[in-house]
Parts: sequence; C-alpha cells; structure tokens
Amino acid sequence: MGNATSQEEIDSVGYRVLGVLPNSPAASAGLVSFFDFVVAANNYPLKVLDNKFVDLIKEFENKPLPLTIYNIKSDTTRDVVITPRRNWGGQGMLGVTIRFDSFWQAEESLVRVLEVVRDSPAELAGLSANDDYLLGTAEKVFKNTDTLYTEVSKHVEETIEFYVYNTKSDEVRTAVVMPTNDWKGQGSLGISVGHGYLHRLPASCKTSCGTSSATSSTNAIDATKDIPSPIPMGPDSDQATEKGIPSSTPTVPASVKPSENGTADAVAAPNNTVVPVN
Repeated sequence: MGNATSQEEIDSVGYRVLGVLPNSPAASAGLVSFFDFVVAANNYPLKVLDNKFVDLIKEFENKPLPLTIYNIKSDTTRDVVITPRRNWGGQGMLGVTIRFDSFWQAEESLVRVLEVVRDSPAELAGLSANDDYLLGTAEKVFKNTDTLYTEVSKHVEETIEFYVYNTKSDEVRTAVVMPTNDWKGQGSLGISVGHGYLHRLPASCKTSCGTSSATSSTNAIDATKDIPSPIPMGPDSDQATEKGIPSSTPTVPASVKPSENGTADAVAAPNNTVVPVN
C-alpha cells in the first residue's frame, strides 16, 4: 500500500526538451532544454509514449501547431505556437531532441557543482563552482550523486555531454566532459558536488523559465519516422527508440530526507550529499 503510485505521479509525464538547434522552429518558440516538457499538442494531452505527437507534427507541417509547455524550474505552464517545417536549414521538422520522461518531484533531480579543481577535466569542460548545476545527459537525469557517479564511471576516457544550468546566466547549456584518471589529481572529473535539500535551485532562479544555449546536436526529432510502440513504465529503465527520440521510461526521483548535518557518503546516501566525483 505504501508504494502505491498516485494519480499526480502518473500524470506528471511529457516529452522533455533536450537539445534545441539554433534558428530552428523550436528555438523560435523559446523552448528550454531539460526544464521544458511538452505536455499537450493541439490540446491533445501527451500522457503516453505513442505516435500521436509525431502524427500531429506531420499533420501540421507548415501550419501553426499549438503546444502546452510545463516548465519544471518555474513550475509554470505556458502555451506556445510552433510551425513544423523542413526548410528551416537543419535536421528534423522542429529542430529539437526530446525524450518521454517524468517530471514528478523533478526539483530534486539535479546535482550542484561545489568545487572545481584547477586543470581538472571539469575545469577543461568549463564547469563553474557554486553557479553550475548538473542536470543529466540525453539518456539519464541526475537524480542524485549516485546517478552521476554511475554515468561518469561508464564513460572514463570517453567524452560525455552534460546538460548544465548556470544560475548567473539563467541558461541551460551543454558541456562536453571526458572523465579520466590520468590528470594528476583525485577522481576522474576533479569536482565536488552536492545534492538534496541544501542544494536545490535558489528561489531567485524560479521566477523564470530559463533559456537554452544553442546546441550543435544532430539528433533532432525526425517527424518522418514513427515513435515505437509504448514501453512499460518502470524505475530506472532506459531503452533506445528511433533516431531523434531517445527515450527512458518515466522514473520517480528519490525523496529528499535531509541528514542531520546535510552531508553523507556518495554511494551509501545520496541525499544532501557533498562529495568529490571519482
């Protein structure tokens, strides 16, 4: 009984906006990477992973398509109009990468950068202490430091693209990081991070939806292809879909239960964690 899924949790889904290509219809509509979710199109709620959204994009080619957008940073919903078209100069009809995802308790799903070691992979990637928040990758949301650690461990000596929010610029950008143990310092990134109640976004950041830095991603949604059939909802289950719509089934971020001193070990307790990333 205690693990029953609430209706609010079930309904907290949509298509998360990831990369937004410059000069694209998505950029013109002001879509914001990672924080924006497309929750309805032409007044049709997008509550399940099926072909409906792509069908509507095809139907509204060269015509204004009304979208309802939920922004998790400002906790607001807004209406935008986007015109799908093929002749805008880039890939896809919208010029955006999306993933069907959950925004249930999404305010907890980020990791704050607290310290960046000089000459580390993190510094080379342009990460900034205190002002930068690591949001996730195209396939995975950083629900806590454990998730970040797991993703970094999978990509040692390989490049990995992080979505990063900066509180000063109020902008989401992508940062290409290459974790390595061969840089004269401790850990593979050279940063310390925090997660949990003490490391949420400042209240001053929640008055806007944020903006997106232009991305050069070539994995934009291709409305000429179909989305595969729906996949079962379940925790931490990742599946690839057709090109342009990488999808993970909606997951529920861990609830935050602050520890007494606000710190804990990275592996044993992700809540309110302040740890170096190895």
